[in-house]
Amino acid sequence: MKKTRRHIIEGVVLEIPLRYDERSGREIEEYPDLLGDPVYTPAGERVLLTIEDACPDAELSADGMRDCGSCLYYRQVPGTLLGVCGHKKKRRG
Repeated sequence: MKKTRRHIIEGVVLEIPLRYDERSGREIEEYPDLLGDPVYTPAGERVLLTIEDACPDAELSADGMRDCGSCLYYRQVPGTLLGVCGHKKKRRG
């Protein structure tokens, strides 16, 4: 059975598979395709990777990159590359 790491993100549980990386000597998370197969919190907000390209609705800090992690609507989850987009246009429904 493949190892996983469990993340509870604002009420949604994600089991992220791990793989051993020879180069770093550590197990690293293999994130799912959250753009192609969206995951939402119970409040209807979308879970995304920090490193995804920012969408056209992003409000980016002046010194940030053009990724979700630099958007003012994005809430980063500590210890992972996952977070939640709080923009109303990205909500489910």
